[in-house]
Amino acid sequence: MNESAPMTGTQAPSSGQRWPEGWTKLHVYLTDLDQVKAVAESYRDVIDLTAGDRPVPHEWLHATVASVECDAAGIDAPTTLKLIARLREKAALIPAFQLTVGPALAATGAIMLDTFPDSAFNTLVDACVEGVNDIVEGDVGRPCGGPGHVSLSYRADDVGVDRQRGAIQNKLRDVRPGRTEITVTGVDLVRVIQSDDASTYTWKHVARIPLGE
Repeated sequence: MNESAPMTGTQAPSSGQRWPEGWTKLHVYLTDLDQVKAVAESYRDVIDLTAGDRPVPHEWLHATVASVECDAAGIDAPTTLKLIARLREKAALIPAFQLTVGPALAATGAIMLDTFPDSAFNTLVDACVEGVNDIVEGDVGRPCGGPGHVSLSYRADDVGVDRQRGAIQNKLRDVRPGRTEITVTGVDLVRVIQSDDASTYTWKHVARIPLGE
């Protein structure tokens, strides 16, 4: 039985692009990152010296697991409840797991903390994308971009990417220990708001999605 709800509206923008005016998006985020805040702070001096990068406030640190690539306003309440139920059903089959967060890497459009190992995290990503596509029509479920990561900074859309990041990477490597280990016991479905210049992402909590025992 197809439980998907039909979606209409503008084509979803690519990662890093400005969203259409008024858009918000549903995302599945890992937000239990209290242990990561000290690591994030240890890299702050490097970020502050990096022209064009805007640090992510600690309260908005997250690792993207999956996104729903359409305007969240087009997903009605009954569909959202079905989505929550399906995500919880799939996540319950995945046991809690350990994840190392860090060290920091200088990508062209952001500075981010790497996450490792990939196996359990990728299993969670796949399950959440499948859950989205089970419920929301249009093949709008997307995995996080590339390997798991926690962004420490973003570059505004009008600044653009910086392809000369080698010197920044060298400074990031000097930060020690630059990593920590956390236990992932659950994730959150959130409604994400993008700033006008695509340099800041905040959210409103929708539902907790616990993992299995």
